[in-house]
Amino acid sequence: MAYAIFGLTGFGSSVTAIPFLIQVFPLHVCVTIMLLFDLVACSLLNLRDARLASKVELKRILPGLLLGAILGIFLSLHAPKKPLFLLLGVFVIVMVIWNNFFSHREYRVKPIFAFPLSFLGGAFTTLFGTGGPMYTVYLLGRVDDKRTFRSTMGALIGTTSVIRFILFFLAGFLSSVSTFVLAAVLFPSVLAGFWLGSAMNRRASTALVKKMVWGILLIGGVSALIKGL
Repeated sequence: MAYAIFGLTGFGSSVTAIPFLIQVFPLHVCVTIMLLFDLVACSLLNLRDARLASKVELKRILPGLLLGAILGIFLSLHAPKKPLFLLLGVFVIVMVIWNNFFSHREYRVKPIFAFPLSFLGGAFTTLFGTGGPMYTVYLLGRVDDKRTFRSTMGALIGTTSVIRFILFFLAGFLSSVSTFVLAAVLFPSVLAGFWLGSAMNRRASTALVKKMVWGILLIGGVSALIKGL
């Protein structure tokens, strides 16, 4: 289910899967598994649609993303998790409610917000594997074409996956053989979901994809809020 959503929108895998996976596995195992899957899924997406990604927006986002990722790995080793889950949940829910119930026109985001939102996204990505909502809030206000949005999100998730892999390796999160065995067992469902989502993307309208993205954000925000309480 998570990678069908990723194939459709270019993000949402971790936000969808981790709230369920943490009911069975420790958080660091879930985040590491999703990292391994994202590396493969983003490679598949970027091989096909990399040319459609917005280079201008990527350049604006990457500096904050990198700094946030470094902060996130530090916090994952030293900070309490619940207040951070709560912060993520409140932010995402407020954005969803404002855009869909109070704003009477599609919002536009100024480029100046690229750094703070990408910084928070990078931090939440290395903390929980769920930084996508921050990038999404920014890009939904900057990019109108669904294929450009999907490709840009895929490029961002792919970049954060490489950064996470390096930081997780340095932090010792990739030292468990059982984590790789579990990832191998689940991998066929990842490929099947990605294929299904990619097929759906070719048939869905831009308006429908954006509605689904906001729906995913709401689910992720509520999940993070509940986890933080």
